[in-house]
Amino acid sequence: MRLRVRFAETDQMGVAHHSAYVVWLEAGRVEWLRERGLSYRQIEENGISLAVSRLEVAYRAASYFDDELTLTATLLSVRSRRVVFGYEVHRGQELLATATTEHVPTDRTGRATTLPADWLTPLKRLLAESP
Repeated sequence: MRLRVRFAETDQMGVAHHSAYVVWLEAGRVEWLRERGLSYRQIEENGISLAVSRLEVAYRAASYFDDELTLTATLLSVRSRRVVFGYEVHRGQELLATATTEHVPTDRTGRATTLPADWLTPLKRLLAESP
């Protein structure tokens, strides 16, 4: 997905704050799912959340106010109790950051649960089809 660094996401020097990347990763992940027919909103409405259990970001270069960025999300792993996504953030050809998020399916009480079959099956298929 494409995004543009907003003024509110920067410090006084116009550099994007590290916390903005976390929001961008979420947007990229939700869009990746949507493009493949999986609605994060729908799974939430059905009582399942994908809680972030681990987040790792490697910052390689700064991004600045009004930069146009490309965020690529990739499904790296899926099991009944864990989903892992990988990300790259680029400005043109320049790699600005790489990231990984791990998610645990939880029910409405916040307890870990298994991913419903109507999500697990298509995610496993998508993972098998990925290059």
